[in-house]
Amino acid sequence: MKQTIIKDHMTLNTFGNEIAATIGYFDGLHLGHQSLINETIRVAKERNLESAIITFDPDPWTVVNDKHKVNHITPMKEKVRVAQSLGIDHLIIINFTKDTSKLSPMEFIEAYLVSMNVRALIVGADFKFGFRGQGNVAFLKEHAHYFFDTLIHELDLSNEKKIGTTMITQALLRGDVKTASELLGRDYVISGFVVDGRKQGRKIGFPTANMDIVDEYVIPAEGVYAGLVEVQGEVFKAMLSIGHNPTFDSTERLSVETHILDFDRDIYGELIKHTFVEHLRGQVKFDSIEALVEQMKEDERKTRTVLADKL
Repeated sequence: MKQTIIKDHMTLNTFGNEIAATIGYFDGLHLGHQSLINETIRVAKERNLESAIITFDPDPWTVVNDKHKVNHITPMKEKVRVAQSLGIDHLIIINFTKDTSKLSPMEFIEAYLVSMNVRALIVGADFKFGFRGQGNVAFLKEHAHYFFDTLIHELDLSNEKKIGTTMITQALLRGDVKTASELLGRDYVISGFVVDGRKQGRKIGFPTANMDIVDEYVIPAEGVYAGLVEVQGEVFKAMLSIGHNPTFDSTERLSVETHILDFDRDIYGELIKHTFVEHLRGQVKFDSIEALVEQMKEDERKTRTVLADKL
């Protein structure tokens, strides 16, 4: 997959190869997005074009509404990783600014899509673009047909559920990682660097890797989860705790800690990637350290059971 970052449409040169593209912010790259992408790949092959995802960074909604530090299911680094796994030829990232948001629909078509050598644009029926979302499918059909074909891809909603980013985010925020994974078409993943912690887990026989989440991920609800951790190129079974350490004097900052099973290495400073498989329980304040240890032993038993067929 070739990745192209467009910082300013004024300096955009025409792409050498003609492309079939789908366009959007695509937070999550969930099953609905994947359906659009798969259709884009199909059209590209059928028409002897190269396939492309056109997306934006930062999130247009945050730029238009002057918002900062908004969490996403797939921050850009994660989006790039997932996009590559989908078999697309090009990932084109447009740097979205206030100036970009002020382009009229026709200006956007001419500045970006024509310059990118788009020959087929695959979008959903509700696609909107340009200043205040004034451009839509009807506009594309009427005004863009001189440059490219607009193909409307109807999603299969036979399961009576509209797969959407909001639905996935809400599932994560209530700790329902199974539903989130079903809608994403893959298990939910966050990543971060291992940093020094208070080492309370080590004192009770459950050492943890404290994660510093650098990117703006949607963090699932407080609680304990069974999952997998990738570290130093290897994958291990693990249980992850999200919360404020209520049994040990509660901390103001949300803590994300992973106890990696059957693992004993110094990994401070390492980037680790945690995959959520199942929610085990909510965050609890125990009456004693002994009660916490007994519960963690039970959490580990459940984790091993849940992950028995993994790896």
